[in-house]
Amino acid sequence: MEIKTTTIKTKKTIQLWMMALILIICNSVILTSCSKDDDDAVTPPAEPVVLKGAAAVEWTRAHLDSLANVYLADCGNLLDPDQTRDLLTCIGYTRLNVLDYKDASWLIDSVVFIRLMDRAAEANNKTILFTMGMYGCGKSVSLNNNPDLKQMADEVGVISDGAYNSLDKFNAMVARSTERGFEPSLVYVYNDAETGYTNCMERLIRSNRAVSYQTYITIFPQYQGRVEYIEEHYPDMPFYCLDNSHNSGGKRVTNEEAKLWDCTMTEDMKQKLYDIKQSYIESGKLTAEQIAALD
Repeated sequence: MEIKTTTIKTKKTIQLWMMALILIICNSVILTSCSKDDDDAVTPPAEPVVLKGAAAVEWTRAHLDSLANVYLADCGNLLDPDQTRDLLTCIGYTRLNVLDYKDASWLIDSVVFIRLMDRAAEANNKTILFTMGMYGCGKSVSLNNNPDLKQMADEVGVISDGAYNSLDKFNAMVARSTERGFEPSLVYVYNDAETGYTNCMERLIRSNRAVSYQTYITIFPQYQGRVEYIEEHYPDMPFYCLDNSHNSGGKRVTNEEAKLWDCTMTEDMKQKLYDIKQSYIESGKLTAEQIAALD
């Protein structure tokens, strides 16, 4: 898998922001140049366009081809939903308001995924690797610490890097790939709730990417029984489980061992995660906007 280092990912994200900004500015110029009073007049927008929810979806659909081209220009064989969503900064996405742009970014993901498969098919490499794991679990670190899996990931035709807390989305992506004759494989990474949530808080400080407290405690238990589900529904899919509990590095474990992973969310655990959130708020390391995004 083409696992990016933090520096490379940051550089690439900045490039995507710049290209996306150019896209929206160009679009704004086209629209504002249609003045009835003066066909040659170009009036830049007074302030950035902010669109959310259904309006963001409508705008994304209207610009879908251009947005996909911007991403595909510098993505290699990697579909990274975090990076495709960054293209929507030009209409108000700040990394602190993911839910407002979830559906819009999914449109981009869908088109990029198809085009990445087109590229791979042309290169006669119809293999695809899916990665799965709760926010903050440490997928990149875990893969990098397993040379055999890292080599396999480097050689596949397409990489779909995501949390895949939604099994419906995962099933749809696998179905699309197999319909095209691709051979899918899966790497599933686990981390305990306290460590994973702490990782999310550190990432918030580092990159402004927020996962709210409520989102985390709601989604984490959705992974309970995930190993059994994959075994039942995809018995022929190569499936690798990596245990990164307490940020231990991502040790390769058997499916039977992975079935012991605890993804329940007890009241005691909810309180522990709440206390972690409060400790970061009281630390003074977060901005007011970041704190608001945690609610």
